[in-house]
Amino acid sequence: MNADSAFIIGATHAVCQDYATTGDTWTSKRAPGPNSTVSPYIILSDGCSSSPNTDIGARLLVKAAEQFLARFQPVATRLTELHRESARRALCWATLTGLTPQAVDATLLTAHLSDGELILGCSGDGVIALQSWTGALDVYAISYPAGYPFYPGYAHQPERLLALKDGVSKTIDHFRCDSSADTLRLEESSTSVSPTEVFHVKAADYKHVVLISDGIHSFFTTKQTETSKRVEDISMQRIIKELISFKSVRGAFVGRRLKIFLKECQSKGWQHRDDLAIGALHLGD
Repeated sequence: MNADSAFIIGATHAVCQDYATTGDTWTSKRAPGPNSTVSPYIILSDGCSSSPNTDIGARLLVKAAEQFLARFQPVATRLTELHRESARRALCWATLTGLTPQAVDATLLTAHLSDGELILGCSGDGVIALQSWTGALDVYAISYPAGYPFYPGYAHQPERLLALKDGVSKTIDHFRCDSSADTLRLEESSTSVSPTEVFHVKAADYKHVVLISDGIHSFFTTKQTETSKRVEDISMQRIIKELISFKSVRGAFVGRRLKIFLKECQSKGWQHRDDLAIGALHLGD
């Protein structure tokens, strides 16, 4: 198994407010030994661009979640609690450094293994992709049509939670293709008001799991004619298949793929407005 992550600044941002990290936990509570088993994880966060210092807050949130994951491997029923407590800790750290609570206006996405089960969570918006050994791809795009995402820090700020009103409802679009040659198609669209969307599947069924911030929805190209110029958005379905087409899963495989992908974007005249973070876990040997 191998996990890797990378993040880049968007064209409209002065500072990158996305952050991602990967690492390993062990089934043994002591240092790794002959009877312990490695369990890699991915953690990703996207700070709100209109709130102050969320580049710092996103990192605090990721590091708080990392501390909890390093201590134990929660089952699916405990993941919402892990996200909530990670936000509480990040808010405490922000206060200690003199930052306002708005600094922790950031999403939180996690993926880890527990007893052969792959457990994924998304608090806020983002994209989760699961690629099977047969080449099938399931993509879950989570968004908030009514406004800002439900950031996990809101659970500890009652006054801000009340102000959201109908803003807690999210849309989950499930896209699927049966092979790398097929086009991603919308299978199902549903709604939810859960603060953390949790998925859990049998790890052995999948080759890769990928977490991506909502920056994947910000790609565009400019079409120029003799008389006009127009901006065209590039669909997430088109972007994601190219972004996660990993040629090798050794070492920093996500960083390598992202660099190549950006060069390909440049040659096509594609740009992205928003920051982009991606973390991937290869589930094979």
